[in-house]
Amino acid sequence: MVMRKLILQGLGVWLLLLGFAVINGFFRERVLEPNLGPEAAHVLATTTLAGAVFVAALLWIGTNPRGYSFRDLLAVGIIWSVLTAAFEFALGLARGRSWAELIEDYDFTRWRLFGLVLLAALVSPLIAGFAGRNARRRGETRSRNPSAAPDRAEQDGGQ
Repeated sequence: MVMRKLILQGLGVWLLLLGFAVINGFFRERVLEPNLGPEAAHVLATTTLAGAVFVAALLWIGTNPRGYSFRDLLAVGIIWSVLTAAFEFALGLARGRSWAELIEDYDFTRWRLFGLVLLAALVSPLIAGFAGRNARRRGETRSRNPSAAPDRAEQDGGQ
């Protein structure tokens, strides 16, 4: 039951990311490419999307008071990656791009970084789960031992 709920929530987050990706692509084509050129626009839009995937995973999984297993989070990452690749290829083919052109978007040697988005989709749930687990552990340690010395960041005022 927990896994089903996690997958359904993950699909909801992915749909929100899909909306962001569409807006990001529109912005790349209409604003960035005319002003920066296609190569720079691709790099900027792709890294922005990869960052958005990571932030979404942190906000959803990293702040969840209930931890998830490695297996559950890996399942979410695989689903996100497969859905993202499927959407990207389907959209590209629908827009008349060839398979060769679509595959070129994964050629890191030519600064075609779309593979970075797939990597972010795969590992972001895992990283967010790890970060959330560590934050919960630090909070549990402090709540069990309130007289424990604050960590270095708290002593420096969070800086």
